[in-house]
Amino acid sequence: MPPSSSRNPPFILVGCLLAFGYWVVEAYLDTLMIENVSFAMRLFPSDKNELWMRSITFLLFIGFGLYSHRAHVRIRSTELMNVDAAWLLKKALSKTLRGNIPICAFCRKARNQEGEWVTLEKLVTARTEAEFSAGLCNKCQIQHSSDKTTGARKMKMDKDGNENRVKS
Repeated sequence: MPPSSSRNPPFILVGCLLAFGYWVVEAYLDTLMIENVSFAMRLFPSDKNELWMRSITFLLFIGFGLYSHRAHVRIRSTELMNVDAAWLLKKALSKTLRGNIPICAFCRKARNQEGEWVTLEKLVTARTEAEFSAGLCNKCQIQHSSDKTTGARKMKMDKDGNENRVKS
């Protein structure tokens, strides 16, 4: 988003003032070098080559002012985009888990910033943008299966995490 023009330095105006100043100084120097010609005659020369040279220089100064203005607007808009990106990054990083999270060794609940013991899912959901969904892994599905009509094998997990067939 480009910045508002009220905050930009008037580079176009500076270019016009430089062009006008150049024109006047050139006329004054010509008056000093050529003694029999008045300043008014040198300000608006009758020589077409002199008028052409001053006009081109005048337009170059104005063009410089326009170019400087556009470059300043581009730089300013890039700075604003960088500020926006830095703000978004800071906002995104503020929703991450950092540091030590105290967890109960028995029930696996975690202590939040207020000192309350809550489920790990609740803590993560409160401090990040993550969401949890429920499901069963393959081992738990076999272990907790109660479907006797399909003749599914019942398995029991030992303390090492290995599956063992349960006798019916």
